[in-house]
Amino acid sequence: MRIKFLSFIASFFMVSFVITSCLDDDNNIEYSPDATIHAFELDTAGLGSYKFTIDQLSREIYNEDSLPVHADTIIDKILIKTLTTASGVVTMKDKSGNDSVININDSIDLREPLIIKVWSTEALAGVSPNQTKEYTIKVNVHRHDPDSLRWKYMDKINNQIQITGEQKSIIFGNEVFTYSIDKDNKELYRHKNSLTNFGNWDKAQTVGLPEGKLPTSIVTFQFNRSLPMLYATSAGDGYVYESADGINWSKSSMFGEGVELLLATLTNNDISRICYTKKGADNQRYFYYQTNDMPQETLDEAENGGKVPANFPTKNISYTVYKSAKNIKSVLLVGDTETVTLADDSELETTIVWAYDGSKWIEFSTTSSVAYCPKYTQPSIIYYNDLVYIFGQNFSSIYVSNQGLFWRKANPKFAFPHRDWSKGGTPNPSVDPEFRGRTNYSMVLDPATQNLWIIFSQGSASFKEEVEKEESTKSTTTETRTYNHDLEVWRGRLNQLWFDLAKAGK
Repeated sequence: MRIKFLSFIASFFMVSFVITSCLDDDNNIEYSPDATIHAFELDTAGLGSYKFTIDQLSREIYNEDSLPVHADTIIDKILIKTLTTASGVVTMKDKSGNDSVININDSIDLREPLIIKVWSTEALAGVSPNQTKEYTIKVNVHRHDPDSLRWKYMDKINNQIQITGEQKSIIFGNEVFTYSIDKDNKELYRHKNSLTNFGNWDKAQTVGLPEGKLPTSIVTFQFNRSLPMLYATSAGDGYVYESADGINWSKSSMFGEGVELLLATLTNNDISRICYTKKGADNQRYFYYQTNDMPQETLDEAENGGKVPANFPTKNISYTVYKSAKNIKSVLLVGDTETVTLADDSELETTIVWAYDGSKWIEFSTTSSVAYCPKYTQPSIIYYNDLVYIFGQNFSSIYVSNQGLFWRKANPKFAFPHRDWSKGGTPNPSVDPEFRGRTNYSMVLDPATQNLWIIFSQGSASFKEEVEKEESTKSTTTETRTYNHDLEVWRGRLNQLWFDLAKAGK
């Protein structure tokens, strides 16, 4: 309840002024011209502690750290915990447009900006009526759930290029290079776009790589040279190719023959290494590496004489780098394998994660039937917001782990777009997007912005969905969903990271 007798309070001060003016000068009361707010706080006990800034120049009161999503249901009736002024008289407009004194013991609605007026004692006494100040209280509330993965459809690519079939992408500088085989002339092309100013694609046919073949692996590495280079392998020929622009390639003299796959790059203590597998004369695959300070092929003999285990990935490599509790960076790697690994005591296939800290490769993730990662085709792994995530073709789910060992299904908020098929029609990327059932794709994670980029080739998608039967809410049936889609580029980021980067001015 707000006291609506401001005129009574003002009359009291004016009478006081008249009385004291009749007294001796020694008894005169000095009325303060101060009409500023010195402290402000809301009762946000149910939400945590939130500091409010009082900008005396713009006369705005606001919280820099936004309240959580759905806090509107709390601030519609919230108490002002602290409101400190010199006079103690603060008013707001009532429904009739008159000034009414705010009683901080009653709740107030702050879902919209609120203008309040602070009265100095001089203004109340009539000595200086203009000694008042108006402030606007703004309570900032997150409009997006900080725990949700927010996706944006990058629709500027329409009718520019078409990528079909398999593809591979890599970040090189501030650009993303996507490689694919042209469906018309069957040649390999590099498609380039900017990570910071996404717009038109630049398309160019590659020179020097085996014709008509998609690279089996691509990494960026910098030996003792002034510029980083791209290195790639092609199926079956055993060579490593290098390029400074992603278009013009040549056989690299830094590697011997027989290289199968480039696996990962890793930097610790200013020493960088590039890891790869080679097939020996005995037809056995071996782990090798080179370092930037000593470019020399070195057999990684730490585990089983450097032999690559039979269940190690043979294609579609994806890796991420994370920092362990010992402050050492390590690689976590996944990919498609030629062998099958089953979860304990079940027939469920699993995805195995391999770890490398610069000393040896080890099989890292568990096959425990209660903590395993299910089998993904063309799996992708990322270290994101201090957690490890895995997903893959069909895009039905994402699994998460603290360190890459024990796995669980990710929070439903951290997910891909899934549409409601009960309303009929087909997916529209701008309105009701759908990722499920898609196969040919590539993924890159921009470390500067924490944006996750996914590029889908043009094609068709199909998946099965379990739905409730119309006649009963307890029984279900399986529906097959099929749809076509164009080349699509999506950018996703966890809302919390967007908030943090925006606050840091990035």
